[in-house]
Amino acid sequence: MAQRGEQHGQPGSVSNVTESSGTGNTVLGAAARGNVNQRVTVVGGTPEGQARLKDAHARLDELRAALRDHTDDVNNIAECEAAVQVIGQQLDSGQPQQTFLGVILGGLFAAIGSVSDVVSVAEALQNAINALFT
Repeated sequence: MAQRGEQHGQPGSVSNVTESSGTGNTVLGAAARGNVNQRVTVVGGTPEGQARLKDAHARLDELRAALRDHTDDVNNIAECEAAVQVIGQQLDSGQPQQTFLGVILGGLFAAIGSVSDVVSVAEALQNAINALFT
């Protein structure tokens, strides 16, 4: 069963197109002032997907701990905490948005700065998130 929904606003506004097919394991979307296509994989539907999602959550928990240990060392702890919260929400959604997570991770790395103990944990999280979309 396939669904297609569209919402169009005024010129320059956000336009979303969503298509889902099969069991809902893949959603294709285009949004935001152009023809941006991104693949969103719903990872909880298979044992492999559940294992990858569990790994991403574990890496996120490790990052939270690393940030607690290095609160005064990172460039901007408030931005780090905000990014961690958004990443957690994306992972909990069951339909994490790859492009959006990439942007959030980029901001997270900037907010961390050069604290190698935290950067290495953030890189492990980034790898776990990337694995969700392979």
